[in-house]
Amino acid sequence: MADHVFENPSIEHEHIAMDDYHSGMTPPRTSMMTEPRKAEDYYDPGRTKKIYAPKSRELQSLLKKLWDSYCNTHGKEPSDTLRTFHIKDLYNFFHWMLRERGGRIRKARTLQTYWNTLTLVRQLESGCYSVDPAVQVEMCGARQNLAQEFKLSTAKEDKPIMRAEDEFELLKTLWESPDVELQHEYLRAQLALMIQLAGITGNRPGALRRLQYKDLKIALLPNCDGGDRPRLVIDFTFEHTKRYLGGKDANTFPVPDIPSESCLLLCPQTMLLGLLFADDAFAVPDLSPAELFELRIPPGKRELRFPIKQSKAELPLFRRTERTVRGLRVSNDAVTENWLRERLRRLGTITNFEMPVKPYCFRRGHGEALDSSSHISDSQRNLILQHSSSAVFQHNYLSRYITQDTQAAYRGLEPQTAIIRAASGMSRSIDPRRPQSLNDQQLAQIKKHPEVVLARRIRDRLARQARACHTTIKRSSGTREYTEYRHAQRNYLHTKRVVHNITLKQVQTRYREEQPIDDILWQLRGVRQNTEQTTSGRVNSPLSSERRRVLSALLTFALSKHTGDQERRVEAIDAVAALCKRQEVTQRKVCRKKAACFVTSRKGDCTTADAKNAIKSDPIQMECLPTQCIFCMGNLELPLSHRTKQFRDRSGLKRHFFRKHLQHHDVKERIRCPHPKCNDRWLEHVDHLRNHAARVHKTLT
Repeated sequence: MADHVFENPSIEHEHIAMDDYHSGMTPPRTSMMTEPRKAEDYYDPGRTKKIYAPKSRELQSLLKKLWDSYCNTHGKEPSDTLRTFHIKDLYNFFHWMLRERGGRIRKARTLQTYWNTLTLVRQLESGCYSVDPAVQVEMCGARQNLAQEFKLSTAKEDKPIMRAEDEFELLKTLWESPDVELQHEYLRAQLALMIQLAGITGNRPGALRRLQYKDLKIALLPNCDGGDRPRLVIDFTFEHTKRYLGGKDANTFPVPDIPSESCLLLCPQTMLLGLLFADDAFAVPDLSPAELFELRIPPGKRELRFPIKQSKAELPLFRRTERTVRGLRVSNDAVTENWLRERLRRLGTITNFEMPVKPYCFRRGHGEALDSSSHISDSQRNLILQHSSSAVFQHNYLSRYITQDTQAAYRGLEPQTAIIRAASGMSRSIDPRRPQSLNDQQLAQIKKHPEVVLARRIRDRLARQARACHTTIKRSSGTREYTEYRHAQRNYLHTKRVVHNITLKQVQTRYREEQPIDDILWQLRGVRQNTEQTTSGRVNSPLSSERRRVLSALLTFALSKHTGDQERRVEAIDAVAALCKRQEVTQRKVCRKKAACFVTSRKGDCTTADAKNAIKSDPIQMECLPTQCIFCMGNLELPLSHRTKQFRDRSGLKRHFFRKHLQHHDVKERIRCPHPKCNDRWLEHVDHLRNHAARVHKTLT
């Protein structure tokens, strides 16, 4: 073939390609021969919808479920009825919902929330984004008439403010009261830290509970006052804040230590460091609290940081507990807002506050402190509280109880700040004699209440029917009789709980009206009119030694300004870290008196005296007593008295063995022997464990 010379390289490539084509070779694809690619379609209608918060999705699901149930009950098509949105259907739906939910809706503003959510459900389900203005006006009147018909409350709730002195009373009760029962002592320390951070930072409960180890920065900084010892500063960065109207920037709060702090009960650094040492979260191996306070900043540097282990960076700081076959342990999941709300409510009740303690009490107290501080401007307050304007704080956070001395301002006098602060604080309502529970006589009256008696009769009748058809209630599981019985049982318990709460409120109202008169008459005449026993007597268990140590360390006041401060902090951190590894044993409420089970004779050659001597010499033996639990013996977080506890009989041990341990383990999976003296022995399955416990440890389960 003759040689060709081409000036244009592209013409040369095309000519070579045509020669290859004629010679039988497949020519390469060129830009001129390439077919246009079809554009990939990534569009998905579900990917363009707005992402709502979990609580918003739950409320939307509830309204969608109620709407479908209403339409199915009245023979309507849910989608078409939702699309047309006639005022007649809307009024009947809300009337049906208030009647069916039977007292669960108590506030008139709940109807407004449900109406807003229903319009949002309509947008998501049918794509209709507009509501007829006439329907909106008529629904406004419908909500007002429904609120009057069902006697819904239109009064706004009180907005109590939790100040530092009120928080002190709350934390003191948390540590010293045996009535504050938690499953694990780790929960007590983290609840104390959550209360402290809620007051210091004013963050919402959602931001508090999602705090992670990576959001902490712990460092030593130079002492600006010229002292030899550096200052410990902890930075808290709150990433997971409220996302309404768009995401918000994360705020970082520096919390320095307070030199020569008089009392460590309000110190968040003590609680945090105690939790960190209990979790072994520091990257520095074998670091102790005493060594931490002995460290100094290297020359030429301005800080000394304490890094956290990378394996714990994503771990939540405030975690819940979970049940395992070996007992209770701290999980890797964050606590829920319901857990925090219920713990605060119960803690406020035990502290004898009249108004309920809620997470937002601390946020309002923090906002009031910022608003009254001369060092913080309104712009900084809005930034800290993440408000778009001061109107949000004024409308939602300021207390309607005026916290300033208006008399002094009007008469030109010096304001009496202390007495006004005491008058507007929550600690004003503390009354140790206020009834928090019902006595035995009042509990007996609840059982005789007509509604409770009727619900109990219905439950007993359905129970007899289930037993007549299937011998026992358990065997009737899955049948219509069992379903009706379970529904009646839940209705009976609900009715009993409602009557109990109403009775308790009546007792508290009567106490609030009569007790001041009784106190005045007692001071003037030396007689008391109200001699009613309002609470049932209860024997409280003593505090554990670890908890008494923490209480002593936190409530120990500094002797002087410069001596003993470091040793006091080290002792408090050590005490909290040791307590976090212990499991609290709550006293179960029993319906009958149980015989003492610490003097149980062994079947065999050992007598009762021999068993006592054996327990005194070695409390953990290879051969257990017949009614001891080998799982509890191997749980080092339990007190020794509960590790060596003997149950009343073998049936009680079997129930405990299954309910507390075996139900959290697959019966076919391998399991390690929990006994501390043979925990290296692996067993094939649960039956193998039972045989091993009977043969080796002499306990029958």
